[in-house]
This record gives sequence, C-alpha cells and structure tokens, in this order.
Amino acid sequence: MLIDRSLIEGSAKRLDFSPEKLDKELGDGPLELNANQRTKRFRQVTDENRDPEVAASALERIVGGNDLVGINYLSKGMAASRPVCRIQLKDASSRLVGYATGFLIGPGLLMTNHHVFGVAGDALNSLLDFDYEQDLNGRDRPLIQFRLSPSRFFYSNKQLDFAVCAVMPASVDGSRDLKDWGWLFLDGEPGKADLGEYLTIIQHPAGQKKQVCVRENKLLKLQADTLWYMTDTLGGSSGSPAFNRFWQVVGLHHSGVPKTNSRGQWLTRDGRVWMEGMDESLVDWVANEGIRVSSIVKDLKARVGGNAIVKTALESGPFVATEAASASKPAGANLWVEQDATGTSLVVPLRIPIEMVQRSLAVVPSEDPQPVETEAPGALVEAVKIDQSTLSTRPGYKPNFLGTGKLLVPLPKIPASLRSQVAMLTGKPKESELKYYNYSVVMNQKRKLAFFAAVNIDGEGQQDVGKREGDSWLRDPRIDAAAQVGDEYYGKQKLFEADRTKNPMDRGHLVRRLDATWGKTVEEAKRNGDDSFHFTNCAPQFFKFNQGAKLWLGLEEFVLSQAIDGKRKVSVLNGPIFDGPLAPAGKLPKPSDKKSADPKFGGLAIPKFFWKVMVVVRSGKLAASAYLLSQQDLVLGIDRIQESDSLEKLTEAQARLFQISIPDLAKFSGLNFGTLAAADTMVKTPAGVREIQTVNEIALLS
Repeated sequence: MLIDRSLIEGSAKRLDFSPEKLDKELGDGPLELNANQRTKRFRQVTDENRDPEVAASALERIVGGNDLVGINYLSKGMAASRPVCRIQLKDASSRLVGYATGFLIGPGLLMTNHHVFGVAGDALNSLLDFDYEQDLNGRDRPLIQFRLSPSRFFYSNKQLDFAVCAVMPASVDGSRDLKDWGWLFLDGEPGKADLGEYLTIIQHPAGQKKQVCVRENKLLKLQADTLWYMTDTLGGSSGSPAFNRFWQVVGLHHSGVPKTNSRGQWLTRDGRVWMEGMDESLVDWVANEGIRVSSIVKDLKARVGGNAIVKTALESGPFVATEAASASKPAGANLWVEQDATGTSLVVPLRIPIEMVQRSLAVVPSEDPQPVETEAPGALVEAVKIDQSTLSTRPGYKPNFLGTGKLLVPLPKIPASLRSQVAMLTGKPKESELKYYNYSVVMNQKRKLAFFAAVNIDGEGQQDVGKREGDSWLRDPRIDAAAQVGDEYYGKQKLFEADRTKNPMDRGHLVRRLDATWGKTVEEAKRNGDDSFHFTNCAPQFFKFNQGAKLWLGLEEFVLSQAIDGKRKVSVLNGPIFDGPLAPAGKLPKPSDKKSADPKFGGLAIPKFFWKVMVVVRSGKLAASAYLLSQQDLVLGIDRIQESDSLEKLTEAQARLFQISIPDLAKFSGLNFGTLAAADTMVKTPAGVREIQTVNEIALLS
C-alpha cells in the first residue's frame, strides 16, 4: 500500500533531529538502566512471561551487555508473529486496491492504521490473510482468510493514526477459529522501550509474505505520542507492530520519512529521483515513525473503554496460540494432513486426556456497538481543559482591539423587539455579555443559541498549541442551563458518517478554537483556545456545511491564515440568522422576503443561515466585509428524515457562501452593526449579492 504523501509530510515536519547523528551518539545500545527503570522493567517482563525467574534472567543478560538470550527467544518471536496478518484492501466493488498489515489485539479485535481503515466502510469488503508465510521447508503454508465485522465494532482515531475493527470468529471457509491465532497484548504503561534498543518489526511489506526486520531498527527518539526508529519497512507495512527485546508491542508503525534532494524530491537508494509508479521499496527512507502503544491505549480507554469488546481486549492479557495448539482439523473431517520440519503426516485422531495449564479465553458478550471515529485532523493531540472557577475574570472581546475612536468595533446591538429573548447573567439582570478569553457571546434564551459571538484575532501572537483531543464541551454556569443546548442534544450525534441519518449535526464552533489560540506563551494560548469549548459558543451545523473546504471551515481558515501570514489583527463577528426567509434552491433570499420558521430536528430549530463579519484596519481606516452562509437546502427536509431514508436527498443542493452588504445583513439578522456599514467593502452588483466560489476571491486583508 502506498502511504499518503500528506501523512509522510506530517512525519517529516516532526523529524526535528538528524537520524544519522543520533544513531552514532546512541552507539550500539541499549543504554544502561537506573534502579527505578530496572525495577519497572522487571515488573513489565514478569507480567508478560508469568515467570519471575525467566524475567530476571532475560533482563540481567540484556541490560548487562550480554546479547545472548535463551533459545526460546526465537520461539517467542514465532508466537508473536502469529496474530500478524496481511490485509487485502478492497473497495465497495470488492476490487483489490492495495495491501497493509494488521494484528489481533484481543478476542476478535484487529488493529491497523487510520490511513488504512479511515471509516468502517473501508473494512467492509477487505480480507485478512493469516499464515501468509513459508514453513521451515520453504513451502507456502495454507492461507486462512477472515472477514472483518465493522458493524459489530469499529473505531478510528485520525490524530493517532490507528483503527480497531471487529473480526468474524470463523474463517471464510468455516474451517478455522480466529482464536487459533491468539493476540498481542497492548500494555498501556509507558516506558517499555529504551533509546538505543533494537526494535523488531513483523510485517507484510508491499503485500509480500510475512517478514521480520531484527537489526536495522534502532530506537532513536521518543516523543509525546510517537517514537522514531531506523527500520526497513516497505509499502504495505502500515499497521505493523513494533516489538521491544522482550516481545512486547511498543509501537504501531505508520509512516516513514524519505531522503530528499534540494528540490524536495524523494530519492531512491541508488540516488535517483523516485517518481509515482516506481516501487516504494526503492525509496531511501532515513527514519520511520510509529505511534506509541501507551498513547493508543489511553485513547481507547477514554473514548471506548466501556465497550465490551475493547474492555475485554485491554484486560485479557496476552494469549499465545502456538502452531501445534492451532492445528485445527477441517470441519467434518475424521483425519487430516499436517506439515512440520520432518515432513508430511496423515493424522488419525486419538484422544488421550492430559493435564495442562492454559489461560482461559475471555468471553465477549454479543452486542452491536456503533462505529465511531474521531474528527480532528493532525498528528499530536492535547486534551481540552477549562477552569470555570475563574470565569468572572475573563476579559472578553475588546471593541478597541483595532484602535480607538473611529477604529472601534463594538458588539452588535439587539433591537428592543428582541431584548426579551436575551439571556441575562444570573444575579445580574442588566448584563448579557458572556466574556471569555479573546471572545464574547450574547445568548438567545428562546432559541438556546447565540445571538452572536465576537472574537479578536492577533496573527502575530498566534501559537502552535497542537491538535485538540476530541471535544470536551461545558455549559456556562453564568446563565440558566435551560438557555443552552448541551450534550442532551449533541451527545446523540454519531461522528461516524454512516450514521449521519441519526444526527447529521456537527457541534459548530462560532468562535473557532484556533482563532482564540494566541497569547504571550503556548500555555496561555492553549488556555484561551480551550475556552471556546463552551456550549454557548456552539451551534448545530449540517456536517457538510461545517466541514466544507469552501464554506464555514474554508472561510475560517482563510481569515486565520491571512492574519497569521500578515501578522495582522482582525475582529470577527458571527452568528446564526433566526427564521430567515426562504429562497429557491441554491439562491439567496432578499432581506425583504417574508420570514420562515427554521426546520426542527430532534426538537431543536436549526438555523438555515449563518453570518460572519470580518473587520481590519486598512490604510488607517476600518475595512469590513459581510458574508452569509446558507445551509437552507441541506436542512429544509431534515425534520422529516427517517433513519431508514437515504441522506442523499439532503445533499442534492450544497451549502453556499455569499458576500452581502452590511446593511442587508442588518435586515436579515435584525441586529444593528452601527458604523460598520460605512466601512463596508462590498462591491455593488445588480443582484445585490455576490456568490463566493472560492475563498481566494475574498480580498479584505490584501
């Protein structure tokens, strides 16, 4: 399987050291362990081997500088290889589109990369090939195939690039049980590998028979969620397990960084420029990156730890299935053929009871959990943390952020006819502004959504705080809880796209986290950005609208990138239009058109339109532009949708982005934008509006 270039580029950005230099500095490890490290490692190895004497002997030999190990080291390696399989990637038409590697991590549960199985549909028609390898005599073993069962369980995490999926218990031909291959236990405790140690990668490179790399794989560096090593892995090795010298899984291989020339072109091992269509095995890889098992286990426990299949996998411990133990006979046969190092034998069953010790297999309850996947892009993650004990000290949006006098950008004013709908602060009947770090919100208690939100963006102070670890939203205690929409609504949402008929609504940030992540330090910027995860700053947006590259997300990305590149300050106001007028499909209504009630879904009225006003200082004066984003055609029939219906009828007309004048926006929203009308940069058109086909057409910050 050819790894996505964007994935490799992401790894290249994180490669902040010289692999060759670090390789020389580390020498021919492993490094010496201190007393605490030795005690911890002894406990880990004991848990894996179930024998303190064996663990003590193995640890003493290796950390003492003696590379000699017991001969059973090779046997353990063979046992560790059994749960590793080749994945045949097949599309919806069951056509082969590539290969990858995966491995069993518990009863009926497979792990591979997110870029292999990004969604459950990717696994639906794919096949698992077990025993795709050769025996001691160099003969091919019988290939045993299993199908995946994503409808039973599927979970993927794009940030950590891993996916887990349920597997059918019996092989495709019905002759073998999946338990015959055992599984690899994932120990969530960090610190299972040492710098300078040689890792072992078991893999199906380029879809070939199972292979192992045991020497050119020195562990070079540990990062928060990843580890770097020098290993020969080829295309198709995505999803391979990386083992330490005690055969514990320490990482999930996911990407490599190729050697490049001065023009950034990939190079082959013989110095030529690698081009699309050439075998990926020819690439000169300088280092490989894997995802740390401790980070994967932490995420599984936090997100789906209560699921019976995951819980069993994380708690079952290792289960080794040897070749002898797994030589099951074909269904209905009274005799069968087996092959070993001595040749071929005809086996006639003779049952003689013997006493043996074997760990019992865990029983996984039968259930049908819903597949889920995380939504945020990126490679490294940070948990969202909000300290609500200091809410009263938040500075909020600053009208004088761009300047004083004629450069003031005050909050919009709500007309007298709507003031009864404004949510006032508890105990402060004259205050309605909810102040946060770098932004403010005023709520509509009738609709349980914001009238508007306003944020100050400082491109020069922007900090790289990493990607967020999912969504952790909170209600704001300063106003009545009933005036906010919380997890009682959004919690029903299924992040996996196949379940969008159950709730196709995203938690749509009004003020985006990244817009608020600026400050003097990274810590301050992260605190400011995390503060955007209040339900008061959230609105239900149809997922295609919220995630569209040229729509809400595209406009937000444009504003932020322009501010950062130009080290500019920008003030942004935005919010929903309540009960906006209807228009023919794909067109914008006129402000004078009669209002139409917003459609309801799940008991909540869903706004058909959202607006955004961007303001900067240009040539010493304010410059402003207003935009209306329509999701009307996506939500008009949403109150009538049934779970069995196709979602396609909601996506025949896509959401659209229009630039409108600020006076027209005032008529649509009912809000008063004051002097901003005089700063409007809207170029008059016969239609009074201008549809934006690409955000590059927006010239406000140029």
